[in-house]
Amino acid sequence: MKPMKPHFEVGNPSKHSGTKGDDSAVRRARIAAKARANPQERFTSLLHHLTPELIKECLQRTPLGSAVGTDGMTVEQARQNLDWILPDIMKQIHAGRYQAPPVRRVYIPKPDGRERPIGVPQVIDRAIQRGMSTILNEIYEQDFLPCSFGFRPGLSCHHALATVNELLHTHRMNFALEVDVRDFFGSLDHGWLRKFLALRIGDERVLKLIDSWLNAGVIESDAWRSVEIGTPQGGSISPCLANVYLHYVLDLWFEKKIRKQLRGKAHLVRYCDDFVILFERLEDLESVQILLRTRLAQFGLAIADEKTHTTDLRPAPQGNGPRRRRMTFLGFDILRSKSRNGHGWKTIFKTEGKRFTCGKERMKKSMQRMMHWPLEKQVQRINSILVGHYNYYGIAGNSRRLASFHYETTRYWRQCLSRRSQKGRINWTKMRSILAKHRLVDPRIKLSYRDLGGYVRL
Repeated sequence: MKPMKPHFEVGNPSKHSGTKGDDSAVRRARIAAKARANPQERFTSLLHHLTPELIKECLQRTPLGSAVGTDGMTVEQARQNLDWILPDIMKQIHAGRYQAPPVRRVYIPKPDGRERPIGVPQVIDRAIQRGMSTILNEIYEQDFLPCSFGFRPGLSCHHALATVNELLHTHRMNFALEVDVRDFFGSLDHGWLRKFLALRIGDERVLKLIDSWLNAGVIESDAWRSVEIGTPQGGSISPCLANVYLHYVLDLWFEKKIRKQLRGKAHLVRYCDDFVILFERLEDLESVQILLRTRLAQFGLAIADEKTHTTDLRPAPQGNGPRRRRMTFLGFDILRSKSRNGHGWKTIFKTEGKRFTCGKERMKKSMQRMMHWPLEKQVQRINSILVGHYNYYGIAGNSRRLASFHYETTRYWRQCLSRRSQKGRINWTKMRSILAKHRLVDPRIKLSYRDLGGYVRL
């Protein structure tokens, strides 16, 4: 009699992993160690690391309020029913028959007034993507260069900004090339991505699974549309694939080939598809700008000229005409300013104007929705938004913009409270008494100049 095949059970990794009692995190750490020790290694057996336990763990980390996909299933419903839904999906994946469901396309506003298309996968498919991304990260985290910061474990926008501060302050970079790639996620070439992945991934089942996500298509206005290029921005695996693509297209090219040709110092700082290159010499910037356009075009990418700028960060000489003296990166205007003692220079971070305006508009809309809530609930919600704003924008040099955001919030809250009834106008005297009982969180700098040093990655 043939032995029965083991049935996949969520929460019991030993029935699927093939190594009884072996912890999945330990096994993934072995992948990382092997990738680190052998930079040319191709991993031919990876799919067995995508266990039901890992997928369940990824689903548990998905916020309950996450948007639903094309099947309408919520996160709570997925968690309650995963035990009987997942086994059949796992069989399809291991047999190479899994067809990823199409993503639901939605649009969110951008700071410049345009809309950004976002793909919303089904909840369980999103958890599978996140599980595969977790496995791939064990390999590629050993390959990615220090200039890459976006969507990587243990790194954030603040690490990228702190590194820019270090380059401007200590390394005396004088010029910046701010680059915006036009519709990067929608332009990513599938053929080149497959070639890049195949350099490290030899497991055909994993490559076929990734192909199914790339070819899933989108549902928009109740109509399915195929996607021959790009990866949906919003999918859990998209940031990992984007980093792999730009690692080969940009990071390695600049660090290993271009920097050797330059006469002065130069450094790349990239957060996913948003990047800036800092230079010591202007002629190096002009040379790289020409070569960069050609390099990106070879891989199906184009520079958005209207959002790409060159910045002269040197102190303005007397009598010279106006020059662009501030660079924009990750929602901040970044410029040099004299230090308090007047003998040196420091880097100033200020909330970018469009981001500042958008932040105020979002706060206003939130206040309008909760205008008739009890004051206790209103102040709790407002403070959560304020804390989130301070946590991101609370960087050295930005205290005035934070104080302005706090003031505008207070002012508009008074207007909202005054509109709750026809005779309910609240003057500033009454508003101050309300604030004494229901205090709004004061602005605060989260990262001082001293703190920024601990975030530098060079």
